[in-house]
Amino acid sequence: MTHTPFFKTDCPSCGAPVEAHSATAVTLVCGYCNSMLVRRDDGIADTGRDSALLEDFSPLQIGTAGRFFMRGFRIVGRLQVRYDAGVWNEWYVLFDDGHDGWLSEAGDLYVFTMAETLPEQVPAFHDIRAGFGELTHNGKRFIASDVREISLNQAAAQGELPFALHGETANRVADWRCENLFLTLDYADTPPQAFVGRTVRLSDLHLEHTRSDDQIRESAGRLKGERRAEDCPNCGSPVHWVNGLTGHIVCPSCASELQAGEDKIRLIEANHMRQAQETLFTLPVGSTGRLNNRDYYVMGAVRYSETDAQETFDKMFGLGSRALVPESWWAEYLLYHPQHGFSWLVETAEGEWSVSETLEEWPRLNANNQPQGCEKLYDYGGRVELAAGAFYWRVRKGDLNYYTDYRQGGGKLGAALSQNELAWSKSTPVRYKEIAQAFGLKEKSNAPRYTAQMRPDGISDGLRMLITGVLLLVNLPAWFAMNSEQLFDESLIPTVVGIAFIWFLGRGGDDGD
Repeated sequence: MTHTPFFKTDCPSCGAPVEAHSATAVTLVCGYCNSMLVRRDDGIADTGRDSALLEDFSPLQIGTAGRFFMRGFRIVGRLQVRYDAGVWNEWYVLFDDGHDGWLSEAGDLYVFTMAETLPEQVPAFHDIRAGFGELTHNGKRFIASDVREISLNQAAAQGELPFALHGETANRVADWRCENLFLTLDYADTPPQAFVGRTVRLSDLHLEHTRSDDQIRESAGRLKGERRAEDCPNCGSPVHWVNGLTGHIVCPSCASELQAGEDKIRLIEANHMRQAQETLFTLPVGSTGRLNNRDYYVMGAVRYSETDAQETFDKMFGLGSRALVPESWWAEYLLYHPQHGFSWLVETAEGEWSVSETLEEWPRLNANNQPQGCEKLYDYGGRVELAAGAFYWRVRKGDLNYYTDYRQGGGKLGAALSQNELAWSKSTPVRYKEIAQAFGLKEKSNAPRYTAQMRPDGISDGLRMLITGVLLLVNLPAWFAMNSEQLFDESLIPTVVGIAFIWFLGRGGDDGD
């Protein structure tokens, strides 16, 4: 199964399209003129360990129509909001009955909300903590799920909006969750404005006039950053960097030795690091696979170190300064389908795999904010060690999260807490064999090795001698304490039989050697 790479740019030398498997690629080679393109994007090259940001990946657009609880609506405007870790879309909708509302799109979460009367008791913004704040509205207990200060100075607007954008507008927003119910408090004004609604799936909205896969690829797949061709200043021939060499570059056509300045060395080193990252992940970024009858791109991969739960929590909230010591690791792979959105694959250090999905509907929580009817398994911390490819938020080296897992049937429910957000997900185990078949990987095997005659390899003579010595050593004290009749009836004969069995065990595998 072959697929066109998701990302692309244009060659500055000949203008031809140049495709890329990963959004964090530093260098690309034009298949038409053989020029090597160098991308200058500070978010990619500064550390070589942060992810790129996947933008404009939505199937929605102005003019998309659908139905929400039997009410027809149409999208008439869009506000794309940027914050420190990424972007999200607020789609302004008009209903057929004249009312309006918002369809919020944040990564793999869609929420329909409409303006509503403010709850009776509203906390001050700076008193709200994601995962800990509580609020009662219409008899329901809401938990703070996302608390952020954002700037609208880089917000992008399209179509119709019910307000005017001002250049340097700052805002503070707190989202609250109760199962599938959603409440947003917008602290731009005093008192804050409330919006209430629920999470939705796009498949339930009966959408029409959405963007096609090609339209999504054209916008989301367009690589950001300055790009230029790397040509020899003496003969004009394309120059390709050699992996592992940074100080000097040699033109393959005229053999001129080209000095590399500090900026170029930084790019070359970042490029080498990006290429080396491919060996750390079982699923290569940019590969494609078919799961649940859908074709997915592996958009990004992130590797976490597992750390002590309490020490991670303390460090997240400035309560401790001890260095975190990695105890294990796991990797997460972001899968993307242009029409069906995102899913996750998780790989542990023990070789276990699971499919994970963010829960649109939170589990019903008890007074301790734990899911009812689920056994708690464990708490642990996670620290990002490196990220490759693109995510719908900026993944940075050193990011910390605090996790709690609960057993639910044959899978797990997981709560992931960061400084600004609490999210719930559901994980279902999947066999590596299924992953290997879906993504064209080699299957792992723990089966015994076989000879040409298809018989298992025999036990080595060294191992037989070791086991024989152990048996004799263990039985000698008992033999000295027995009389002759006991020695032959109860111990010596069974021991001799056992030793003989060990020496003949597996001898068939040695035949013909």
